[in-house]
Amino acid sequence: MSVPESLIYGLVLLSALAHAVWNAVVKHSGESFLQLAMIRSVGLLFGALLATQTPLPRAGALGYLIGGALFQYLYFFLLTHSYRVLDYGTAYPVARGVTPMLVAIAALLFLDESLQPLQLTGVLLVTCGIFALIMKELRVSGPGILLSVGTGVAITGYTTLGAAGVRTVANPLSFVAWLEMLSAGGILVSVLLTQPLRGLSFARANLLRGSAAGMLASGAFAVALWATSVMPVAAVVATRETSILFASVISVLALNERFSPRRLIAALIIFSGIGALALA
Repeated sequence: MSVPESLIYGLVLLSALAHAVWNAVVKHSGESFLQLAMIRSVGLLFGALLATQTPLPRAGALGYLIGGALFQYLYFFLLTHSYRVLDYGTAYPVARGVTPMLVAIAALLFLDESLQPLQLTGVLLVTCGIFALIMKELRVSGPGILLSVGTGVAITGYTTLGAAGVRTVANPLSFVAWLEMLSAGGILVSVLLTQPLRGLSFARANLLRGSAAGMLASGAFAVALWATSVMPVAAVVATRETSILFASVISVLALNERFSPRRLIAALIIFSGIGALALA
């Protein structure tokens, strides 16, 4: 069954909102790595349940699964460390802001995937809007910015490998299921080996919040990865990185930051880019 592109973009926008929310949960947790591990434990359960309902991925997908999981481990490591040295309103926009054009370049080089003129215009508009949002943050010095940029590079790696891998299988959800289990399993093993009692205590104390954030994370990732199987990956990623805009709104509502004219202009640019992508 063919899915209308407008519906796909709508679902990706919802996944962007979910992504911004669960990242805010990780940032504002006193134990960001343990919170992330708890979120990924839900991903492990989600992946296991999904795997029982889908066929095994083909052997050709194994390399993409392993590579995608390794890049996700790198992403988790850099994300949690960047949140320790930068606030949410800085670390998140920088990490996500460098991603759309990096993914567009990677898709051109490794997936032989070029964009139509209107799609390219949309990606560029979204990228420009994102950088309009983060120009102030880019003036922040120190290792935190490097950690956030590295996080964006890791996102590019697992997104590109995921998009390539999901196209090698008959059912994209089978790839999603096994990537969820691989990426989540590594995080949980590291907690069990290094701080099992502390992790268990944290899980008991934060069961509801961690479970809800985990469902948001798994659902958002599944939607985004599925979308790359039917749409150009750069267009999907550009749309998903509007999570930066949602993060800005969360910062205003939760942290009482002022929604400045710069943010309003950036929002208009981003939505213009989404409109161009939707019409392409």
